[in-house]
Amino acid sequence: MVGTTNLRRPFVTDRGRGDPVLVVHGQPGLGSDWDPVVEQLADHRVLVVDRPGYGRSGEETLSIEGNAEVLADLLAEEDAAPATVVGHSYGGGVAIVLAARRPELVAGLVLVGSIGRADSLNLLDRVLATSVMGEVVSAAGLFTLGRLLPPVRRLAKDRDSTVFQWLRASLPDDRYDRVSAQRGRQVRRSFVAEQRALVHEIGAVESSLTSVRAPTVVISGAWDLVVPPSVSASIAASIHGSELVRVARTGHFVPRDAPEVIAAGVRSVESRARELRAPHTETDTPT
Repeated sequence: MVGTTNLRRPFVTDRGRGDPVLVVHGQPGLGSDWDPVVEQLADHRVLVVDRPGYGRSGEETLSIEGNAEVLADLLAEEDAAPATVVGHSYGGGVAIVLAARRPELVAGLVLVGSIGRADSLNLLDRVLATSVMGEVVSAAGLFTLGRLLPPVRRLAKDRDSTVFQWLRASLPDDRYDRVSAQRGRQVRRSFVAEQRALVHEIGAVESSLTSVRAPTVVISGAWDLVVPPSVSASIAASIHGSELVRVARTGHFVPRDAPEVIAAGVRSVESRARELRAPHTETDTPT
């Protein structure tokens, strides 16, 4: 496993050998969000990034299009193209733009609870995109979550009713508490900057959907409150030939709670990509 970074590209760890997979985390997030998925893809070469503005990739936050450009450069520099690109939430929007604009770099696409529809943005999304109010609201939200999440997690732990299953599926894990505490202001700044990019660029992401030609699987948690299943269904309907997978009793954190479903999606798009690359030969029909 090798980790590298420079001023132009994000921090990346290069894990394993085999067909290349690039995983792109959400907002906020870290490359380590994908650890359960990487374990499921032991027979692959997996490139795991901290996107610009998060983790070990510095403080500069890029737009959705800027993220896509940096990841395109990364795939080329690492001789990892064409790769299957897996994007979660905000990272799914980055993956969509990358697949639409640099199709030669993307063999397949797996979108997990992905953004992609302009009409899915709500008032809170727009408030969080404002420079002053957005940071105030995000700071208050992170502070409140930091106080409320630990006791709520303890309450929900090991309880089997549907309500508590839903609660566990909907809550972020305690890594977010630690990240917020250690790099709180930077996380808030990155979050608000990306909210601004989301509001400004979601139309470009949506218009890119019909340009995607790579085999695609769209995965949605049935209990997802961040990107509702209806949005995932609409994204799948806009990408020609895509497959929609809905995961029961799972919320927005599919990489954590159902990594095997994502690994199966990777293998599905790889199989379809191989079929597309295979030469088609005509056979004589007996007369």
